[in-house]
Amino acid sequence: MPRHPSNLSLNHSAQNHREIVLRYCQLAVQPQLDQLEAEQLDTILATAERDPLLSFLIDEADHMVAHLNNLIDDGDIADQQQKLQTCLNQAWLNEAVQDLSSRLKTSQCQQLQTYLKAEGFYQGAIDGVMGPATKAAIQRCEQKGALPEPLPIHTPDAVNC
Repeated sequence: MPRHPSNLSLNHSAQNHREIVLRYCQLAVQPQLDQLEAEQLDTILATAERDPLLSFLIDEADHMVAHLNNLIDDGDIADQQQKLQTCLNQAWLNEAVQDLSSRLKTSQCQQLQTYLKAEGFYQGAIDGVMGPATKAAIQRCEQKGALPEPLPIHTPDAVNC
């Protein structure tokens, strides 16, 4: 299977940075640097500030070195991953609610509101309007893991709320 041209370019660029990243790692793990080594490290870091790929590779190298030297607490990593997952879930939910707001028919919004009310997430009127109270109810329902698949909306091709 042929490689995509951008993948080849990225691979080539990463290979060009290989020696720099290797030298960075050698310098970064030393407890003390002499004047020449300190200048080399400064030059590498200054170059990385102008080169996003090199900056990324150095960040990854730092992460690997920290793992190899048991400098990263696995609990902290799990906490960070959970926070990231929460942010991604919230971003996805916001996008999904925005999509629902523009696509649902009034009767579909009413069905959704009826479901949310029956489950205890929605206190408002069953008016078929995807307003702030309905959106908040969807978010609370999702946070509790109570959104069914598929949503309680009978028409798959929604038009307008």
